[in-house]
Amino acid sequence: MSAGLRGASDCRGSSMSYQAPHQVTLRATLSPATVEELLADPSRTRSLVLESVPELLTQVASRVASLKTLEGALLALMLSQRVANGGARNVGSALLGAAELAKLLGVPESWVREQARLGNLPSFKLGHYVRFRIEEVERFLAQRASQAA
Repeated sequence: MSAGLRGASDCRGSSMSYQAPHQVTLRATLSPATVEELLADPSRTRSLVLESVPELLTQVASRVASLKTLEGALLALMLSQRVANGGARNVGSALLGAAELAKLLGVPESWVREQARLGNLPSFKLGHYVRFRIEEVERFLAQRASQAA
C-alpha cells in the first residue's frame, strides 16, 4: 500500500468527520422572498435562489412603472393646486429654468433636471440651457394623471 492510500484508510476508521465551513441550506427549504420582504430587509437577497431573481425583477419593474405613474399624478395635483392658488400667476407663458420649476413643483432641482434629461418632463434647450414652459409641463402632468386614473 502506498503512503497516500494508507493515510486514507487510517482516516476511515477514525471518528473525525467533515464539517462544512458554513451552514448549507438546501434549495427546497428556502421560501421565495417577496419584493416587500426584500425592501424591508435587503440583506435577504444574499440567500435568494438564482431561479427566483427574474420573477422578482419583473415585479420590481412593474412596481417602478406604477410608481412613476403615481408620481406624475401627484405632481399634476400639486402643480394644479399651486396654479389655482396663484403660485404661477406671475409666470404667465414665460420660460422657466430648472430651479424655478423645481421651486414651483416643490421638488429638488436635480429631480427636474433628471426628468427633463430622461424625457419625462417637456423641455427644450437654448444652447446649453434647459428651459420649461409651464403650460406644457401642466399639460404633460395632467395627461400622466389621467393615465393613472
